Amino acid sequence: MSRDVECRPIKLGSFVDPEVATRRPPLTALPAAGDTLALSLSSSRGHPLESLAIFLLGVLLMHSIYAGTGGWLKPIAGVPGNDSFYHVKMASLMPQVGLLREFPWLRFCYFTDEGQSFISHHYGFHGLLIPFVYLSRWATEDDLAGGRWAICTFFGILLALLARLLAIVRIPWRWLWLPLFVLLPFQFFTRHAFIRAITPSLMFMLLILVLMFRRRPVWTALAIAGYVHLYMGGALFGPLLVGMYVLAMVISPPKDGRSPWRLAVWAAAGWTIGIVTHPYRDGMWEFLRLQVFGTGLSPDIPVGKEWKPYNDLWWFAQMSGVTLGVWAAAVFARLRLGKPANAEELALLGINFAFLVLTLKSRRFIEYWPMFCLLSAAYLAAPAIARITENVHPRAGTKGRWLKLEPIGAVVIGAVIVAFSPMWQEIRRTARCDYDLPAIRAAMEFLKGTSQPGDVVFTDDWDIFPAYFYYNSHNHYIVGLDPKFTHARRPDLWERYVKITRGQIPSEAPVEARNAAGMAVHQTIH
Repeated sequence: MSRDVECRPIKLGSFVDPEVATRRPPLTALPAAGDTLALSLSSSRGHPLESLAIFLLGVLLMHSIYAGTGGWLKPIAGVPGNDSFYHVKMASLMPQVGLLREFPWLRFCYFTDEGQSFISHHYGFHGLLIPFVYLSRWATEDDLAGGRWAICTFFGILLALLARLLAIVRIPWRWLWLPLFVLLPFQFFTRHAFIRAITPSLMFMLLILVLMFRRRPVWTALAIAGYVHLYMGGALFGPLLVGMYVLAMVISPPKDGRSPWRLAVWAAAGWTIGIVTHPYRDGMWEFLRLQVFGTGLSPDIPVGKEWKPYNDLWWFAQMSGVTLGVWAAAVFARLRLGKPANAEELALLGINFAFLVLTLKSRRFIEYWPMFCLLSAAYLAAPAIARITENVHPRAGTKGRWLKLEPIGAVVIGAVIVAFSPMWQEIRRTARCDYDLPAIRAAMEFLKGTSQPGDVVFTDDWDIFPAYFYYNSHNHYIVGLDPKFTHARRPDLWERYVKITRGQIPSEAPVEARNAAGMAVHQTIH
């Protein structure tokens, strides 16, 4: 909704489930059990401390981005982005107002074709924010700090799930992918710093991959149902992930007892349960149609920049150079090795391409694509890395010493990159809150004291609504969130608003509206 975007473990063991390891063969096309080197790089004995360590690294990584906006406990530090204010406000209101059926603060906006029914496609995310928001209100008297705490927590879980995906299929030297992670495109990190459903959405996608790769169809179904409730976009992304994996299992050799249709049936059941139990299910598809096609893929009016493609593909290639280079190197290494791809590798390859296409269409998908590109590279390169390692370090003593240094070296390299690289300086600069929040709060307090409840505020642009709404829910507003939501409800009002805010008056503008029969009616308004 925002338009401001130009848009491994310590030697404690891996995440391989001992029960899974004894019941069935490894999931990936890595060296077989007889290859003692490859297996020694990822012990089958998991340890909770490894997950905790990587989780804390993720929390600290996101906190380092917020450090420039006031840190953990300083009030009025703000949050990056525009929509962040809206989501924190909705989380703070939810315990009092419950699940809203109307949204009076934007009475002229479209949510369903008939009436004023409100569709909240983030209500689950708002529910996750509630404990963080109320804890920060108690500790700092600042709800916004709670939004930052929540994203730090979700980002830590995200990194832990990434590590688990590398561990469950015994990716060699998986800690060395940590420095590559912090070299993902800088817009990946700036977008994840927004207090939006971006991070928990990707978190759920990685969780679904973990459960599918571990062959847990029932838990996969539950994760898909939860994803739909977290964020309505999960109704689209969940089937994409499962569909890619099912297709990969069907076409990839060898067959090792996997049942793609069992996974497909359970995933469909979870998806159906998520849809049927969703509190806003009645208007879900109508809302998604406008959000995806009216705003996202084929807008007929100017919308936020995040929905537009990158104007300079060379600039995009430079920003993504490390990620694309690592993936290309993994592909060449795998082709040189000549080892057939298995289902997991093919699925990640397909998901990588799907989100790359989406990113080239709408730059906002930079929040997802780099992660899948990195995962695809890790899975494709794993057999080649194991082969190289065997040739370079033939002695067990050398391997043992390197295993002790691998986590420490990876963390040190990653920390140096985060602390000193120009890219991360730009990430921290971009993630600042540029609003003069004391001035906005003073202006909103004045409005609340000199106006009646529900009086409409005329804003100079649509994207200032979240910040005003955060400080002032006493008044109502004309436009907010995505412009298409006002245009779809009242095209005449939208045209007047645009002309007035741009100083293009007096003027006449053609407007296409719909009559009571649903037929298009063209008229000219002054």
